[in-house]
Amino acid sequence: MTLRTTAALLALPLLAAACSPSGPVKRQAGSWSQKIEILKLEGRGATPETKTQMQKMFDTMATTSVCLTPAAASKEDFGKAMEQMASRGQNCSFEKKDVSGATIHVAATCKQPTGGMVKMTIDGSNSATKQDMTMQTVGYAAGGAKEGTMQMHITSTRSGECKPGDITPPDAPAAAGPAPVAPAAKP
Repeated sequence: MTLRTTAALLALPLLAAACSPSGPVKRQAGSWSQKIEILKLEGRGATPETKTQMQKMFDTMATTSVCLTPAAASKEDFGKAMEQMASRGQNCSFEKKDVSGATIHVAATCKQPTGGMVKMTIDGSNSATKQDMTMQTVGYAAGGAKEGTMQMHITSTRSGECKPGDITPPDAPAAAGPAPVAPAAKP
């Protein structure tokens, strides 16, 4: 399991906004913080020191809050984000994708360019002011041998309105329209 794969999978809870029959459960705009606890880290290169270093990095990240703007909150869609994983090179298929309300249950297999794969599960709850999820990724080599497991408990919590010290990510660029057509040259 590569750091890039792990980082991409960690981004999912930041996008979490599950769909329900009455419409999407959207995160409320405001100041959000995230806590990540590594529950399990096993496999090639996974030493107690590695786990400690990663946990320290996640603990440092937990001291930073992000300002979720009303525009960004209105665009969040967890179901759509998962569907787009394949188009972003993740090449994932979903065995389970229950994002139909306040609970989230996902099971996916993502093929890697090296011929291996990563099996991912996410189970948890989602509301407008808090997400609480357990995510597990298990990496397999091209021959099918298990390479490693990482399991994390992730909580994201809204603490109120955006604060001056919050990080405000830039809005995603607008989709490009058709290129302008140059006027025809006059004879």
